[in-house]
Amino acid sequence: MPSVLTETVQAPFLPMGQQGQQGYEAHCQLSETFEVTQFHCHDYYEFYIHLRGGEFMGVDNQLYLLKPNQVFILPPFSMHGLSCTGEMHNYERAYLNLSPEVLRVLSCGQIDLDQFFRSHTSGGVCTYQLSEPDAQQFVSWVRRIRDNQVNHSLDSDAFHRFQNYSLMMDILNLLCRTVRKADPVEGEPFGNGIIQEILSYINNHYTQPIRIENLARSFGVSISWLSHEFVRFTNRSVYDYVLYRRVMLARQQMLGSASLNDIAYQCGFNDYSNFLRSFSKIVGMSPSQYRKQLKQYRKKEIDEHMQL
Repeated sequence: MPSVLTETVQAPFLPMGQQGQQGYEAHCQLSETFEVTQFHCHDYYEFYIHLRGGEFMGVDNQLYLLKPNQVFILPPFSMHGLSCTGEMHNYERAYLNLSPEVLRVLSCGQIDLDQFFRSHTSGGVCTYQLSEPDAQQFVSWVRRIRDNQVNHSLDSDAFHRFQNYSLMMDILNLLCRTVRKADPVEGEPFGNGIIQEILSYINNHYTQPIRIENLARSFGVSISWLSHEFVRFTNRSVYDYVLYRRVMLARQQMLGSASLNDIAYQCGFNDYSNFLRSFSKIVGMSPSQYRKQLKQYRKKEIDEHMQL
């Protein structure tokens, strides 16, 4: 089963890249060698297809054996990351990242795609097997969106953005058909399954006080075993994982009207200074800076979409 590598790519916070300033970005990548990342999440949808070279994908408390043409639907703030038994070679994948705002625009007022995908990816359901023709078409659409973004500047005319929107609607239509008709891929057991039970417990209680000693006692394992196996599954320590989830929850709540102090306590921090320190370290800016930037970005997205 998967084990942690001696070196991992540090991924505290993964925003969209420069291309994602438009609320979407597309990638087709082949890596001759690849190091696994820590479990992480982001505030946009990721529609990912595995083509070859990968071993396992962990999503929340589930582990999936990767097969060619396997597509994953990862909603915002879904914890996920790659696992492997050794260094991966010739790892090929394609993926489309979409902000919830762009996804709502692509719904065309006919279907709430955000709600559709959230409802169909609950309870550990997130991955489906595509046929070879569908997989090729998916990758072709992603590649065309990527090429459009590479070849045209961010302030290019609305026609190029319209082209990309039409391609993204084709991708979403394919995924909607797949989700409605196909059976999801089942997860794989990790070891004896206890670590997945522990991870499920943490995912449901991370805003409450959690101590590794209490976890080990409750699940009948030693602290050293729990520490080792948890890192082997997520590439994070229990403490780091809980802290990360709390900060990501705080990011989700930033658009609301609650004060930063209230958000800190709601997310499990016992004082604001601890929240400020943890948030700044993981996100790369203070909570107040992030909230201001987030509101500016959302306003810009809404204004641009109103003009289309």
